[in-house]
Amino acid sequence: MGRRDATANNLPVDTYRKQIGKQNKKQTASDVKILRKHTEQKSSTPKLQQDMKVMIGLMMAVVLCVYISLFIWLYK
Repeated sequence: MGRRDATANNLPVDTYRKQIGKQNKKQTASDVKILRKHTEQKSSTPKLQQDMKVMIGLMMAVVLCVYISLFIWLYK
């Protein structure tokens, strides 16, 4: 009984594994499309804009620290 099942071409386990593989492939294909869109959007923004955002944020942080330190110094 076991030998007849082992020699069969399409075992139920094999078909089940193929179905799982197809589902995983479909999911990864959609994930790849989402990742591709995300990287295209990220690369389309110029590097200069990203650098400017960082520099403005740092300058604002320095100004805030100076104001806080002056406030504490003058409050005493």
